[in-house]
Amino acid sequence: MKTSLAIVISIELKSFSFYNDALYAFESILSKGLLGFNSDLVEEICIRLVCESPRFAKFFQEQRPKYYEDKTFKYRGSVTPEVRLYKCLTADFVVNFEGYYKLTTKEECLKYLALSFIDFLSNLKYPGKLKKFEKEKLLQAVKDIFIENAIISKYDDA
Repeated sequence: MKTSLAIVISIELKSFSFYNDALYAFESILSKGLLGFNSDLVEEICIRLVCESPRFAKFFQEQRPKYYEDKTFKYRGSVTPEVRLYKCLTADFVVNFEGYYKLTTKEECLKYLALSFIDFLSNLKYPGKLKKFEKEKLLQAVKDIFIENAIISKYDDA
């Protein structure tokens, strides 16, 4: 399964490299790990990871998860005027800014992101067309990825 993460963060996080390093390591680990996950209903997951400070969060509106069985979007004047989404699930993963900002190392940040993502997947309200989607199988695959990469232990529970 192809996984895309769009990272939207506050300016405060950009001043310390370990926050950014953790975010991009999280993206890499998740993307590589989920390549081996197969599903008949979903071939791609596009997630917008958002970690905004309270003063910027008021400008962000979380979108509900959407599923595109086969849809082509057209963008005039763009380098890619057409974008096709085929068996694609999109969702917003909002990370608690205060919880993330108080961490002091890349390892702490990765663990926080992993546990938050597991909680996010556990509570995600999947679109109606995905009633038969293997939600528990995906959740277990994500947990296994984080355990294999020593981000969390099998005893950690979100």
